[in-house]
Order: sequence, then structure tokens, then C-alpha cells
Amino acid sequence: MDATVAGLVPDAHAGAHLLALPRSRGAARTPVDALARAWFADAAWTSPPGGGGAARPMAGARFRGVVPDGVVAPGELRLADGARAVGPFPLTPAQTQALDLAAGAAEAFALHVDDPAPRQVPAVADDRDGLARAFAAGLPQGLELQVLGWAVAAARRVGGAVVADGRTVLTPDAASGVDLTLYSAQVLGPDDALGVLRTTVPSARVVAVHPRPDGLAEYVLSGETPYDGAVRLWARRVPQVPLALGALDWREHGPHAYGVTWVPPDPFELEVERPSGLHVIARSRARVLVARLAAMLQGRLAGALVDDGGFVVRDLDLEERLTPAATPTTQFWV
Repeated sequence: MDATVAGLVPDAHAGAHLLALPRSRGAARTPVDALARAWFADAAWTSPPGGGGAARPMAGARFRGVVPDGVVAPGELRLADGARAVGPFPLTPAQTQALDLAAGAAEAFALHVDDPAPRQVPAVADDRDGLARAFAAGLPQGLELQVLGWAVAAARRVGGAVVADGRTVLTPDAASGVDLTLYSAQVLGPDDALGVLRTTVPSARVVAVHPRPDGLAEYVLSGETPYDGAVRLWARRVPQVPLALGALDWREHGPHAYGVTWVPPDPFELEVERPSGLHVIARSRARVLVARLAAMLQGRLAGALVDDGGFVVRDLDLEERLTPAATPTTQFWV
């Protein structure tokens, strides 16, 4: 085990996958159980945190410290049959730094799968999340892979990290999530949607329109930019909405999905863990543009936004996407 990440949780959870999350992100903080319910329909606390006194201090040769004031005993969060998250366990500043997290307090959850399926050698080179790198000898399958996929998506959502098998640190870039989907009860036809897209990308065009027997239409629109690829707007009626919307009142969303997605100049870079600098620059501009278009659609149609990790995007989350630090303006696209 790498000494820099050893001892993040008590010995009883040694070898587990770990999910480290910031303890406080202001009003935008999403509790871990809410993150879990976006992926696991039956996620719930079987033993909430705080039931048995203070949590144990962290152990490990390089991570000696005391439990911060106000820390409560860990609980157990059921994810699915045979899978659970135990925590939170407070992390020291040194541990937080070792995980490459932003400054501030953080906490860890130990992820357990009771009967994991046999691991298999990764069959593909694409590895946006670093899982094939972390499990070069054999990639988890089934429920274990689903739990790890959720942990990486949750870490990306809130600026956290994952420690795979208690050894390999995965710190997904929070800015790598670009695409947004609006779920609304309102219908927007392709001509009106094209008008929305052209407010930002005047050269936008219709790619495909497929009429439905009920009189509605499914369609795809595309707006090409000179340097940063294309932004696509697609619409369809979906048979079911993401699990994350189940926590909302049914009047806050609907079955009509409007996706705003980014197609970079080299789409392969979407699937690599460390894309080129040019891709990152283009992505930062595209992220603002996608958020702007999603906000315009939501202002017109109401409904709820979901990101590409399956989590609900609140107003504050959208504001962060619209006003990131040092992000170039997109006005030169027009």
C-alpha cells in the first residue's frame, strides 16, 4: 500500500475502496446519501452517523492526529443488496493534501461489496476515470464496478477523490463534466429549439428530425464552432427519468428530455484520463456555453437539470458552471 494514503480509515476497513469528500462546500454541498440515491434506488442509512460517540482518530505512520471537534461516530449507508458505505471518518490536513483535494476539511467513506464478482483484465484502452490503470491486473465487475463508478462520479461532482483497493488515488477533474440534460413537462419543437441554439451559435443547423405517432418530434441540432468542436441539442420523450429526480416533486420535471452535449475536435480525448491542454481549454469554454444553453432552456421550459454523472444540478451548481474562474469568454464564437 502507498504510504501516502495508508491509514485513511481504521484497520477494520483496510483494503476497502474509499471515497473522500469535502466536509463543507457551502450551500452547494450534496450529502453522501443524496449522492447515493442518484445511482441506487434503495440507498438509505441503516445506521446514521452519530449513534455511538466520537469517531476513532486516523491511524498510519504518516497520518497521526486527533479527531476534530464536532466529528460524530461513523454510520452505515446501504447502497444496494451486498454493498454499503461506512463513514464518515475525518481526514487530517496531511491526508487531504495526499489525496490532492482542495484546502479544507474532508472525510472518507469505506465502500464494501460483500461478494464481488471475479475481476477481469480490462479489454479497452479508454480510461477516462483511471479505473483500468488502477486495476491493471483485473477490473472489478458487476456490483463492485457499479459502486466504483458511482464513487468516481460522486467525487467528480463534489471535488473529492477515490482510493481504489485502498492504494491507488483517483482524483477526477470536476471541470471534466460538461453535458447537461433538462427534464421538463413542456414540449419545445425543433424550430424553436434551433432559435435557442442560434442565440449562442448562429450557424447552428438541424441534423435530424423524427416525427412520432403522437405528433411530437425527436430531433438533433448541431452548432459548429471555429475552434472548440460542436455543441449539440437533442430532444426526445423518455420512458423513465434518472433516479436522482425521484427525490423531487413530480411537478418539478417531466418526460421530455433536452440534452445539451459537447463534441470536441478530437472526441477520443473524452475517454482519456489526462487529455491535452488544448482539449482542456476548449472544454472550459464549452462548459460555459453548455451551461448557458441549459439555463436558457430551463428558463423557457422549467423542469430539472441533470449532469452527465446522473446528479441533479441546482441553481448554485449552474452558477458555478456559468462563472468559473479564469474561463475565456465565448463571444468570439459568434
